[in-house]
Amino acid sequence: MPLKFGQLLIQANLITEQQLEEALEYQRAHGGRLGEVLCELGYLTNEDLTRTLGTKYGVATAGVDQLHPDPRALTLISAETARNHRIIPLNRNGSTLTCAMVDPTRLDSINEVQFQTGCNLQPILVTPAVMVAALGRFYPVSQAPQAPAPPAPKPGRMGRAVILAELSRRLDKLPGDKLELVRRFLDSIE
Repeated sequence: MPLKFGQLLIQANLITEQQLEEALEYQRAHGGRLGEVLCELGYLTNEDLTRTLGTKYGVATAGVDQLHPDPRALTLISAETARNHRIIPLNRNGSTLTCAMVDPTRLDSINEVQFQTGCNLQPILVTPAVMVAALGRFYPVSQAPQAPAPPAPKPGRMGRAVILAELSRRLDKLPGDKLELVRRFLDSIE
């Protein structure tokens, strides 16, 4: 049976039993994730938290100086998606997209990016501070006021045709098992 997260931290000599108990008590009273609580209480650094989570989930970790995204990979998802899901695409190799992310357990984020790109996602874990720095560096927020987006086309034959064409294009990029799940879902709502 895999060790619980707190036990992994104790085994790595990053925290003591007493610090774990205090953090668990604080967590019961105030909520939050154990790792974040330990960092907030000053018992654990963000870097140690990320390394331990990487070990727990079997995911590679990286610091901000290790993030060198391929410019073509950055175009695969919008800045809005990157900020909302706290994810940075780093490299595309065939149908695999390697992305830096804060939380590789966020299946909603993984599924959204996989759907948008048609790629399988390979996460690399980074600290929240690294993510903030990377988002600012690779998806900078423009200082100039943005022009309002053009109004969405009214639903009609042309709008539906464009949507169906885009959906078909994206479906063609999905791996077979995922494509089958999407087709079953679509069949169930017709």
